[in-house]
Amino acid sequence: MRLRTVAWSMLAALVISVVVVTVVGWRQGYQLYAVRTGSMSPTYPTGALVLDAPARGGTPQVGRVATFRTSEGLVTHRVRQVTAAGLKTKGDANRSADAWTVPVRNVRGVVVGGVPLAGYVLVFLQQPPGVPALMVLTVSIVLAWSIFFPAAPAAPTPAPTSERPVRTAHRRAAERGLATTALRS
Repeated sequence: MRLRTVAWSMLAALVISVVVVTVVGWRQGYQLYAVRTGSMSPTYPTGALVLDAPARGGTPQVGRVATFRTSEGLVTHRVRQVTAAGLKTKGDANRSADAWTVPVRNVRGVVVGGVPLAGYVLVFLQQPPGVPALMVLTVSIVLAWSIFFPAAPAAPTPAPTSERPVRTAHRRAAERGLATTALRS
């Protein structure tokens, strides 16, 4: 029973921590993106999850990886050159630089970190069956846990006896309201 309580407490603490960090990060402007192509391999391979810090009024430095909006959608590439017209970028795995120049106003954020393969989870959760499937998985795990690790049976309660309880002289005196004193030497 104690192991189960500890496990549930740790799980609850983990879930609460993840929710708090996610909400605080989101309110600060941080965004998660899934890498959908191999253009940033090996730094961020296909399926990686990248975390972008907000691009608040500054121009990303040369060498930093930035996420920006183009006519083709969101792209995450490395900044190769900063010009008056905007940013010149290139994917790490691409042989040549990108054909476009990205205006600074189109920059959504600068990548601060990534986790390989975790982007697949984000993409899955964004699909219509993603969240319900996660809920079914959670309920299944809880049910399997209760089947394979059942709660310990409650301690048996003693059967009532017909015998009168043994009463000591001290207890009889206390029941009658008489004070008893200890002798001191």
